[in-house]
Amino acid sequence: MSNERWPPITEATIRDLARSSSYDRGQAYYDRSAVGEMVRRGETVRADVEGSQYQPYTVTIEFDDAGVARTGCTCPYDHGGICKHRVAVLLICLRDPERVTDSSPVSELLEGASRERLEELLVELSEDRPGIAEWIELRLTPTDAAASDTTVSVNIDSIRKRAKHALPKPGQRGHKDAYAEAERMSSELDELIDQAQQALDAGDGEIAVEILEAVSDVLATNRWSGLLPYDVTELYETLGTLGETFAEAMLVVELSESEREQWEQRLTKWDEEIRRFTGRPTLAVAADAAREGWDDDLLQRALDGSLTDGELDVDEPEFVAGLTTVRLFALERQGRTDEYLNLARAAGKTQNYTEMLAREGEIQASVDCATENLSTPRSLLDIAKTLRDTDNPMAALDVAEHGLTVDGLRKDRLAEWLRDRAASLGEEDLALRAAIVAFEESPSPSTYQAVEELAGDEWESVRSELLESLREQTPASGHAAEVFLKEGLYDDAVEVAERSGRSRVVKTVVEEVREHRPQWVIRTCKSNAEPIVEQGKHDSYETAVRWLRYAGEAAREADELDEWREYVETMRDEHYRKYKLRPMLDDLLEAFQSPVDSEVSSDG
Repeated sequence: MSNERWPPITEATIRDLARSSSYDRGQAYYDRSAVGEMVRRGETVRADVEGSQYQPYTVTIEFDDAGVARTGCTCPYDHGGICKHRVAVLLICLRDPERVTDSSPVSELLEGASRERLEELLVELSEDRPGIAEWIELRLTPTDAAASDTTVSVNIDSIRKRAKHALPKPGQRGHKDAYAEAERMSSELDELIDQAQQALDAGDGEIAVEILEAVSDVLATNRWSGLLPYDVTELYETLGTLGETFAEAMLVVELSESEREQWEQRLTKWDEEIRRFTGRPTLAVAADAAREGWDDDLLQRALDGSLTDGELDVDEPEFVAGLTTVRLFALERQGRTDEYLNLARAAGKTQNYTEMLAREGEIQASVDCATENLSTPRSLLDIAKTLRDTDNPMAALDVAEHGLTVDGLRKDRLAEWLRDRAASLGEEDLALRAAIVAFEESPSPSTYQAVEELAGDEWESVRSELLESLREQTPASGHAAEVFLKEGLYDDAVEVAERSGRSRVVKTVVEEVREHRPQWVIRTCKSNAEPIVEQGKHDSYETAVRWLRYAGEAAREADELDEWREYVETMRDEHYRKYKLRPMLDDLLEAFQSPVDSEVSSDG
């Protein structure tokens, strides 16, 4: 496989995707050749990686033109960042791309196959994997079939059946699979909501309403919320999409005044039931849409362009799309671009206005509007992504570059995005500038290494500037300490740890400077262990002993092991009534025998 066709990924990119421990373990997997055959089909790479189970884990990496788009692994890792198996595969993609075999995408393989052959393959697959049979059955049930370009028919009984199938099964609460159940529920509901959106695309609001009615009624009349954890983002997003789609359907379908009142009541009642899980409105905006529709004189003036910028008063709720936003969705789906732009401008929806300009090919107008009117890194990043998605990469860089000059949340995300995209387009100076901003906004070993990789011959001067800017920030994060440790600047790392006061940051520094700053380690570890022991926090004795162990290792480096042993022995004797602590201290002392004690022990 040619490096020229390989997406631009770097060591820093991989480090940024993984926690440091996962990266180190992935490096070890790479070193011992734990990754088996790697195959690339289109933009997707699959590989088997030897792990702790008998069967290898399967890793999937999807790339886009600027790097890693998505990753997956069949291992159970769920502790933040990507797992060690994915790290190992990505390292091969970066360092040994010739190991990856190119194969045709499945879509190309199936192009010339006959219907009979495809049926044979499906039957064979379903026999090997029983779950596939159910999947096929659900999708072959006539839930939606295009009768014409503008008409969609559905089997509502099947929709209701699939909605009930999506609900979690009793007995899952507290089970390790509860999160998997929530994600499965989200995925299956997404498919049903997508059918309603297809009906809206076809201009059939009645069918969309029927589908959404069946799904919402199932959710509101069955007990399921108590079976699931409350921190599964995907499910909240799915329910939010349900509400937005239902609101849009209410704006599209033709209803009488009495029907609007009935729908408002039903949607409000369903919303109250679903809110038991979400704790926030889900179908409330749909109820608003049913009540208000488009019948408002001021709204009509906004649509025909009679209102000036921001003249239409808009009160959008938190967490979910408000009625004005849903109206914009409906106008866009119906291709009513002029009315969309008029409403977005009148409602002060500058980001929506700017994104529509980009989608309509008004590129320079979109760039000008973004740089003149948007003032947050997040909104500018969204516009840059829209411009990139419409095949205007240089315009996207212009908007993102402007984003480097504004302050606010997500500036680090914008800078990292710009760094990688600029590098992929050969804009090296801009990529370096964005990398420096990314580091300054979110100092870490990965953002630091990204600057190093882009700086080339300028690295030494850039390095000095980065480290000085980091000192001026007076950082207190573990990532900042890791940067100083990477450069051997132990006093700076110690200062970060002392400023932080957080045990996790202190521990990071202690583990690295025991040999270089043993006195500080001894003093710091004692001060962390003593309060735990003095206050009799028996559930934390292991933590106290761990601090004392670090102090012992530092004392050994400083040739002060006897003094440390005396300190621990005194602590043991003073707290001899603490039955749980004493044997821990005895074991610790045994692990750190002084040279004299070791000789006596060996002599018998």
